[in-house]
Amino acid sequence: MIKKEIFQRELERQKKARALAEEILESKSLELYNTAEELKKVNKKLEDLLVEKNSQLQGVFENINDAYIAMDLEGNVLKINDIAESFFGYNFRKEAINVLDLIYEEDYTYAMESFAELIKKGYFYQYTARIITKSKKIKWVQINASIIFDNSNNAIGAQGIIRDITEEREKKIILDLNNNIAKSILGKENITEIAWLISNQIASYLGTNDCVIYLVDDCTNTLEQIAASGNKLSPNKEILNKIVIPIGKGIVGEVANTGKYEIINDTSKDERYIIDDEFRFSEITVPIISDGHIIGVIDAEHKEKNYFKKEHVTALESTAVIVALQFKSALNLRERKEAETKNIELLRKLEKSNQELQEYAHIVSHDLKSPLRSITALISWIKTDNINVFDEESLQNFQDLDLTLETMDNLITDVLKYASLDANVSNDEYVKLDPLIRNLINVLYIPKNISINILNKLPSIKGDKTKFQQLFQNLIGNAIKFSNKKEGFINIDVEDFHSFYKFSIKDNGIGIEKRHFERIFKIFQSLEKSKDSSGIGLSIVKKIVDIYKGEVWLESEIDKGTIFYFTLKK
Repeated sequence: MIKKEIFQRELERQKKARALAEEILESKSLELYNTAEELKKVNKKLEDLLVEKNSQLQGVFENINDAYIAMDLEGNVLKINDIAESFFGYNFRKEAINVLDLIYEEDYTYAMESFAELIKKGYFYQYTARIITKSKKIKWVQINASIIFDNSNNAIGAQGIIRDITEEREKKIILDLNNNIAKSILGKENITEIAWLISNQIASYLGTNDCVIYLVDDCTNTLEQIAASGNKLSPNKEILNKIVIPIGKGIVGEVANTGKYEIINDTSKDERYIIDDEFRFSEITVPIISDGHIIGVIDAEHKEKNYFKKEHVTALESTAVIVALQFKSALNLRERKEAETKNIELLRKLEKSNQELQEYAHIVSHDLKSPLRSITALISWIKTDNINVFDEESLQNFQDLDLTLETMDNLITDVLKYASLDANVSNDEYVKLDPLIRNLINVLYIPKNISINILNKLPSIKGDKTKFQQLFQNLIGNAIKFSNKKEGFINIDVEDFHSFYKFSIKDNGIGIEKRHFERIFKIFQSLEKSKDSSGIGLSIVKKIVDIYKGEVWLESEIDKGTIFYFTLKK
């Protein structure tokens, strides 16, 4: 009996508890219902307002070339255009998206502050930030936004036009990078200094603390580190643990070998990766190419995987063009300075050698002429003392000996003349060539069957009088020597050009075969073996013309004659 009463009381208690719970649940449901209804009313109000403003927005909405988004004050997207869907990669009609989900993490605080400013001011223009698309691509955007107000002037939402400026911004950054690099290296001549400036600028642009510039050494077929940034630097700004990479080895060496850039997203999976100062996952390497020849490499690394993008390659390739031009200029300057130093040393040695050669020529000529004179005297004495003893054949032999000794004497004299010609040109005196050549013609032995004619008045020209006299004397003497006509002529003429005079000496002698044109200007090269020809006369002509930085050449036909041309600067 007692158990039954207890059961009845427990049953009553549970009924009351259930009734209370149902009452509370009904109350909360009503409350939630009212809240939901209020939200519906707000959204309806916002949607009605958008419909009300449709006449103002519809043309913009349909024809705008940029993304358009309308949202409530909580960031929930209410309306977008097709461009926005394509840009962000979401289907807003099927997917519930909040604008806050599109903000790049590092820009979140800045975005919240900007949104607060938007609500306060009611609008903002050219707000720049990063967004992240559904495919996880980071885009730079420029936003013009305004608040949507209801008829009571209460803020109920916001709308914005979003323009993709990723490519535009990257181009500007690249342009700024290249402008800054061009300005920083302008006028710089030291290739190492240029490389340091470039390395720091690139490291700053890439946002990495590692950038190395390599220079190709063609002699050793290797790459040498000439500049670096980040941990590779000592306090004295010197490269620590500088490494040399053979062409074709490692990622850097491979790029130097192929001339093609490389981006490595995970170096731990690339066996070519060479650890320098520390391990990093991402690497970008771009060749520096000048006139089709690889002269260096730009290499940068980053600790994160998948860090470098195609736009980084675009930037570094455009930078590499500037670097190549400046490197080439610096390398040419360095080579020119090295060549100038070598030339100065060579000229010093040549000057000393020429001086020694002249001294040697004087000594040799003196030492050779003395015994010749003694031999000539002895032969003369022998002939005189035995005039009635020698027969006709012996006397002819003595005559041949005299001719041989005379030829040797002339040869020694011509060698001395050639050796005495130096490159010291005197420009302090104007030499009147017309009277000089006329006087020369008067003192030369000219056979009666040869006429020498000066067709035009010869000019006055700066230089050394003796050298000019030797020049014309050898050419005129050469024409006389090889004349074979009953009526021979030698015509001397000149043409006046802008910066030089062109002289010509024409004869109607035996002529010269074309195959000998170059040979005749070489020392000791005489086409006719005779006591009167040492083979040095035209060599002296060539040397004098060279001293005055002119040119000498000829035209000739066998048995018709020869014309020698030469130029002298004014």
